[in-house]
Amino acid sequence: MIKKFMALLLSSISFYSAATVELTEELSLSGFGSTSLTKSDNSTPLIINRGIADETCWDCDTTFGIQLDYFKDAFKASAQLVKRPQDEWSEPELEWAYIGYNIGELEIRAGRLRLPVFLASEYYYVGHAYNYARPPVELYNSILGITAYNGVNLVWNTVLFDEYQLSVTPFIALSETNKVDATKALDIELDIDRMSGINFALSGEYYRWNLSYFSADFDQTLKFTNARRSPPSFELSFPNDHIELFSLGAEYEFDALLLTAERQIANLRSTWYASAAYKLDKFVPYIQYGENRAKKTSITTYDGKSGSSLVVGLRYDLLYNVSLNLEWQHFKSFGGDRGSFVEPPNQDNTEAKLYTLMLNFVF
Repeated sequence: MIKKFMALLLSSISFYSAATVELTEELSLSGFGSTSLTKSDNSTPLIINRGIADETCWDCDTTFGIQLDYFKDAFKASAQLVKRPQDEWSEPELEWAYIGYNIGELEIRAGRLRLPVFLASEYYYVGHAYNYARPPVELYNSILGITAYNGVNLVWNTVLFDEYQLSVTPFIALSETNKVDATKALDIELDIDRMSGINFALSGEYYRWNLSYFSADFDQTLKFTNARRSPPSFELSFPNDHIELFSLGAEYEFDALLLTAERQIANLRSTWYASAAYKLDKFVPYIQYGENRAKKTSITTYDGKSGSSLVVGLRYDLLYNVSLNLEWQHFKSFGGDRGSFVEPPNQDNTEAKLYTLMLNFVF
């Protein structure tokens, strides 16, 4: 298996390092991807939209995206098509497709847009853009992995005191339906009636701050398809649900040391994580710890610490656009809640160790 993975790794390096980017003066093509070898020691699947269990998996993290950007004076158009970890190769997702127009410091965008909530939201699927193998699952899966919306936003970019870059992005979404394949036996359907929010991003020479707020009204339907149940297929509906979320994150760089932390407070679930990474030439060792807390809802009755995870890993930059991660992660759930498992694990085995070897590239 290791020989198979290394052969795939070497072929990817040779292809993507020679890829073409600029098509014309106004049009450019770029792309990114990730593939991994993963295994857990717990039979209960881990991480929404990945479902990593105790069998060796070659495609639980597989991601590939291409992006086309067009610029002409004040006009901009951009589209990004992504085969996400949960997608079949024949059914990729249009992550964004929008048009924009600049008026001074303002940019108006309309179409399918990325949901601007967390520090890494804009490049969530670009594994080469962050040090760890995956964005911290406590935050980035806290809204079931939903990363995009159909609607409009207004981006105001300005410079403060000739030193700080401030970006303010209010947004509003149209009604839409999102489907999540939570497990082999459970699909979750979210019918969003209204969603709006605002994001503030402040950056300096050695740091970034991110503050977000958004709220949404939605109807939730759980579709069970387990043949062992009686009846074998049924649905549970939870209409008129509401989510309200505040998120604060910061990233500081001290020479070779990078410190990152984010905190999210919501009416359904609250989470946080902190990480440290140290760059040693082409090597970046890192450590990360995160927790989530569940709150009583129409579906759950537990209120308290529901899960935690500890990550220790090493990133190696093979080329400027190709990186490799070797990572160990420990998960634990509490109080009968699922934590970062896809579903509540057997109460006799509420911990899991996850091993990952991941390749990331961009072009």
